[in-house]
Amino acid sequence: MSEEYIIKSNKPMIKPIDISVSEYIFNGLKQFTDEYPCIINGSNDTMITAKEMATKCHSLAMALIELGIKKSDIVLTFAENSIQHVIALLASIFLGVTIYPISPIANFYELDGLLETLGSLVIFTSKTKVDIINTVLSNKNRKFNIKSIIVLDSVYANYKTYDSLLNSGLNKKLPKIPYFNIDTKKDTFILLQSSGTTGVPKSMMISHFAFLYQISVLELFKLLKPYGHVVPFGCISGSHQLYGNLSQGITGVIHREYNEDLIFRSIEKYKIENIFITPMFATKLVSGPLVDKYDTSSLRFLCTGGAPVPPHIGQAIIKRHNVFFKEGYGMTEFGALTDFFNLDDEPYIPGSLGKPAFNSEMKVIDINSGQSLGPNIDGEICIRGPQLFSGYLNNPEATKQAIDSDGWFHTGDIGHYDEDKRFYLTDRLKELIKFETIQVSPVEVEQFLSTHECVAEVVVVGVRHETQNQWVRAYIKVKDNMSVTEAEIKKYVSDNMNDAKHLRAGVVFVDHIPRTTIGKVDRRYFKKLVVNEVIKNN
Repeated sequence: MSEEYIIKSNKPMIKPIDISVSEYIFNGLKQFTDEYPCIINGSNDTMITAKEMATKCHSLAMALIELGIKKSDIVLTFAENSIQHVIALLASIFLGVTIYPISPIANFYELDGLLETLGSLVIFTSKTKVDIINTVLSNKNRKFNIKSIIVLDSVYANYKTYDSLLNSGLNKKLPKIPYFNIDTKKDTFILLQSSGTTGVPKSMMISHFAFLYQISVLELFKLLKPYGHVVPFGCISGSHQLYGNLSQGITGVIHREYNEDLIFRSIEKYKIENIFITPMFATKLVSGPLVDKYDTSSLRFLCTGGAPVPPHIGQAIIKRHNVFFKEGYGMTEFGALTDFFNLDDEPYIPGSLGKPAFNSEMKVIDINSGQSLGPNIDGEICIRGPQLFSGYLNNPEATKQAIDSDGWFHTGDIGHYDEDKRFYLTDRLKELIKFETIQVSPVEVEQFLSTHECVAEVVVVGVRHETQNQWVRAYIKVKDNMSVTEAEIKKYVSDNMNDAKHLRAGVVFVDHIPRTTIGKVDRRYFKKLVVNEVIKNN
């Protein structure tokens, strides 16, 4: 293959760091002074220093050892962002077990088929999520291997509590970090859920080696502090922000959930300089009551990803706040594909996602021939580098389809690069729907709706929304001699699936579902129905 059309990072190569993520974060905590907080909870103004954090992590980790935790166990967390949640994750990381943070927006359906695929589990959850865990575990058709369930913020039934474990491990300290021996290239540091284009979401394995490459690049940038953390820990951007900032001595201001008023309040109160924002939040920084209510003059660097920000919004943010603003391109399988953290890089260019990230190579291929393409020609974007995930848990076939024999990850995104090697996205090969920055698998929603007693056939599509990217709509054929209302179908989804999958764009009842010549649902037919539709804000 010609090197001419392989686009490499223009930054110097970063040499590999042969330590575990556990050691890297623990060493990073030493950069904080004893009095300065490493985490602030902007939702209730509580905070913790690095010294306090380390002490509690040791205590909790020792208590988990006394409970019989093994290296082969997975620590799954299903809770809102909180200081207790951070300590549960870090204690597990210091032990050297694999962590699996689940986004708190998940509901019964997302967890029902997942837990039995993971082997032996220790679960940390919260008082608002424990009922969902109980409902999942009550399914007698599933086989679970749950070693222990710990509630982070309350007393619930006979489950262990976070406070009781801290007391059990009081004044105890791990003999070494990580406690279990780790092979950085083979051992999985973190599992994260990904919305699949077919079936239910897959679990993605990211090794210590790959994750460390993803976050250690922050050492090279002039990062600002404190940092505004507005996304859940259970996604790749949330994990990068949490562990990347802690390892660089940067205070993170976390929030229990996405609340725009609280985020603006935190910017003012804690003088936040650096924040990763969603495209929806970007519009709030330009106009509306909140941007006039709070002092945002501390802001210096804003970055966004997951969905495009309209050019006029990006330009208005820069003009109003006098900040460095940048859009980036990332995904769970690789982390940041493009370099959008560097404050010394070129200014905002609408639509540009930047140049390849450190240590990475990118190319654009013809979707039919697989040949590499030159500049300004659309094709599928592929990437290669040490940041790449290990594969999909228990799914070698999906891994083989995603990563080719030369180590290239096929993103499923359509785009191109220009003469200056900046990348742009123009379309998606994947069928995923994007609600704000959250990926929704239409197949997953279809499979769930098919379990309703009145649904004969169903197709789910995304309808463009003015500020939230896409809303989910279902086209449904009802079974003969049965009846159901739109409100009943909407409630069926909202009672069981996470917020991003709710049928905001409505339910349309149809007499038939068109299919292709080989019997597949003709999804393009339904996409054509909504191609010119844009849902406006109320």
